[in-house]
Amino acid sequence: MDFLIRMYLEATNLKFSTCIFFLLCSFPQVVLSSSAGDSLYSLAEDIGLDVGIHKANTDYESLKADALTSIFGYGNKGSDLSTLYLNDKNLFEGLVSYANSDREIQSLRTKIQHYRQLSRHKWPSLQPSKFSLGQKNKDVAQLRWMLVSLGDLEYKPLSAYREQVYDPSLTSGIKLFQKRHGLSPNGELTIESIELLNVVPNEIVAKLQTAVKLKLSEFQQKKNVYIEVNISEFKLKVKGDDSFYFEMPVIVGRPGKKTPLLKTYISNITVNPTWTPPHSIVYDELLLGLKNDPQFLVNQRFVLVDILDGNSIKSLKGMSPEQVKISLKDFKLVQKAGYWNALGEYRFTIPNSELIFLHDTPNKKLFSERNRALSHGCIRLAKPELLANYLVSRENVDTKKKLETAKQGSKTVNIKLNSPIPIIITNQNIWVDKDNRLQLRSNVYKREVKGNG
Repeated sequence: MDFLIRMYLEATNLKFSTCIFFLLCSFPQVVLSSSAGDSLYSLAEDIGLDVGIHKANTDYESLKADALTSIFGYGNKGSDLSTLYLNDKNLFEGLVSYANSDREIQSLRTKIQHYRQLSRHKWPSLQPSKFSLGQKNKDVAQLRWMLVSLGDLEYKPLSAYREQVYDPSLTSGIKLFQKRHGLSPNGELTIESIELLNVVPNEIVAKLQTAVKLKLSEFQQKKNVYIEVNISEFKLKVKGDDSFYFEMPVIVGRPGKKTPLLKTYISNITVNPTWTPPHSIVYDELLLGLKNDPQFLVNQRFVLVDILDGNSIKSLKGMSPEQVKISLKDFKLVQKAGYWNALGEYRFTIPNSELIFLHDTPNKKLFSERNRALSHGCIRLAKPELLANYLVSRENVDTKKKLETAKQGSKTVNIKLNSPIPIIITNQNIWVDKDNRLQLRSNVYKREVKGNG
């Protein structure tokens, strides 16, 4: 390690700078001991605990208690879980084993080791600059070293002169860095890109440690197959099924209509759903649309349905906003099923107090947007039929036939799942993707995630 430090000091003089990352990467990735004690010490260190004091006193039980408190947090719920794992040896060992074997957690822990190595050195601070191809500048060498260290640029041995020359490889490296951070990958050193490049490794370590603790706190929910929606990633994924890889883009609630963090399950699939908009949408949007266009609600296939019997239907043709408001005392606005319906062809029920559900949408072009926090709080799916097919593949023959029959018709059909699948709606803004690249996002709702629910 002393050798590495000497190499870094030389790098600050812009000589041999990009060698540092190459040497750091030659160190083996963290290997966790099979010993329960060593595994706990390693895990405790990776979630940010000071294990030195515990090791000196061989205070295993105290470290165990501190680790559980750190993972499950404080408060009644956290205290109860900490006590449960503290007193149940098998449950605790299962948690440690999960931390040692889960691929996502292992990827995060490996990144912790890497960024912890980087944090031992002084991280450069770039100033706003605009370089042109072939330009020589000492700041270019710093930029090159940072991109190599972060894994966005392949290490290549260069002379001190060539390190300072801006070349096409740097543009490619910046694009990859921007893509990993959810920015538009234009390859230019924008102010936002520079600010993110200047983030010191210790800050990344802290975010990674929080991500590990969050995943460990969900251990019980993740023992079996489950669905995960990550708000910051704008994606839905099937987890825990090694025989099946499935993910899709989603649209989540906009900042003023946040999608809540939930731990629940998918209980029902509705094919060709109708839509009964909440009062906020009726009064803030639909009646306003009717005021601007007398045919707005009729063109959108809305009707008035009797609140009491649910069968009596009243046409909206020729009705003014004031007449609709009066009718809403005894009727509710309902949009008929069809391609025009705001819920599309599928709705997925997830029991919760926030009245949130997953659904299709006729407006598919929004899935091409980079920031997809656009809904009223519900989660819109890019490929709802694939999710319906997957959920029903876990069901009996009768349920499978019911879905296939519903697809062929236009009637609203509700399918209750015999094996409801757990779903976790989370908001993790740091993760490792399938290509082993660290992904970071600014928090959609400007809040740090300490847990779900």
